[in-house]
Amino acid sequence: MSQCLRWIAALVVVLATACTASTSAPPTQPPAATSAPTAIPAAKPTSPPATAAAAAGATATPNIPPQPTAVPAVATTAAKPAATAAAAVPATREAAATPPTSQTAVPAAGATPPPAKPAATISVKGAYAQASSVQGALYIARENGFFARHGLEVDLSQVGGTQQVAALLSGELQFGALGANEVANADLRGADLVMIATCSDLPIFSLFANKKYTAVPELAGQSIGVTTAGSATDAAAHLFLKQFDMLDKVKILPAGGTVPAILAAMDQGNIAGGILSPPTTSRAEEAGYAELVNGAKLGVPMNHSGIAVSRGYLKDHADEVKSFLTAYQEAWTYAADPANKAGVIGVLAKYTQSDERLGEISYQAMIPIWTGNKTPRVNPQAVSNLLQVSGVPDAATANPEQFFDDSLIDSVAPPG
Repeated sequence: MSQCLRWIAALVVVLATACTASTSAPPTQPPAATSAPTAIPAAKPTSPPATAAAAAGATATPNIPPQPTAVPAVATTAAKPAATAAAAVPATREAAATPPTSQTAVPAAGATPPPAKPAATISVKGAYAQASSVQGALYIARENGFFARHGLEVDLSQVGGTQQVAALLSGELQFGALGANEVANADLRGADLVMIATCSDLPIFSLFANKKYTAVPELAGQSIGVTTAGSATDAAAHLFLKQFDMLDKVKILPAGGTVPAILAAMDQGNIAGGILSPPTTSRAEEAGYAELVNGAKLGVPMNHSGIAVSRGYLKDHADEVKSFLTAYQEAWTYAADPANKAGVIGVLAKYTQSDERLGEISYQAMIPIWTGNKTPRVNPQAVSNLLQVSGVPDAATANPEQFFDDSLIDSVAPPG
């Protein structure tokens, strides 16, 4: 009996041990079974969020056409390796819309750096009053690429000096070439123009008349022609007549708006004489007219013409003005060099609408001006003399230095 009880007890122990083993084994297998399904769902969610991001990006930038290389960009929202691959593609939507930063500009190891991007060219408009050699340095700066070298594309056109005033004030022109009298007369009436360089501080004008007149006093009671009232030719006429005490004895009349038109009016007998500039002076000589006054030989300073801007433009576009003056100074130096004579004559002939022979005459008229001063600074006396014959109220007592600023050309002038 006791032995039977021992067998029953042993059987109970065996059964208990078996039950314990069967209840502890199942929990160890389910975790192993769930580890694989966990990896599969982890891969599937990656694609839907990326697609959503791409759709959102397309909606945010409707004006940017799809780029063939834009697909890799969607991986930027996924794991880091995918984002790295997308960053290696430059033509993504984001790269096309956002300027490159200094970080993205660094070339990859072993790659050749891209060439430096040239500075943007700025387009400006300039004008010259007459087809005369006086603005020769301006023509040379345009034709020989000095303006382009300093990032400016300058559109030059012929506009009368008095008309340039309105164009400069309205912003239609950025740079003018007109006389100091036109600048001063405008400013005394409330304008804000300023001359920043000269073209000539001696009058490259001559008074020609019918050959029957041999001296200025013989013109008493006659009329002489200028382009327009208030122009540089008008100022020269007043200056010349003042030197001979003939201001009240000779009439000064507008005669067509251009220097060639003045000569045409002389040919027609409408006026006894007129204020002419090279190369029209040569045509007058060939036609038999007499030169009564040569402005350069007279030697009385007069700002024939100069580079002018509005003070508002100067304030807002200081870099463009400095670039313009730098190119103008270089052209002035170029024109003064005898080694460049042939090229200078060619440019003068083109802009004065003449030939090489007349271009040579224009050159000879201007070479003393270009070589006389290394820098095209405005001469205060050349402005003051104009104010004395201006006829505008308060001009005669005005300070000439309020109408020009030499500091700008001095800042780009050659040393010495």
